[in-house]
Amino acid sequence: MSFDATMKFSTNMDRAQINAMLEECRSFAAAAQLTDVANELTGTAALAPAELSKRMTHCLEMLNAQDEYALLIDKLDMLLINVRNLK
Repeated sequence: MSFDATMKFSTNMDRAQINAMLEECRSFAAAAQLTDVANELTGTAALAPAELSKRMTHCLEMLNAQDEYALLIDKLDMLLINVRNLK
C-alpha cells in the first residue's frame, strides 16, 4: 500500500497485516523526519495489544492532526481499530 494511494479501510486485519502496515507507517515517519513517531513504531512486532495501542495513540498525539500527515494518521486510526483482533 502506498502513501500516495487511496487507503482501503479494513477492520479485520490479522497480526501479520498489522505488522506490515506498522512498518509502512514507520518507514514513512522516518522519511518525513518524524523521528519520535518512527521510534514509537519500531520494535512493535511482538508487543501486547495494550502496549501497541498505547504507542499508536502516542503517535497520533504527536502528529496532532496535521494535514500533511493525514494518511499516516488515518492508517494509525485504522490500526487502532484492528488491535482488538489481536490475542
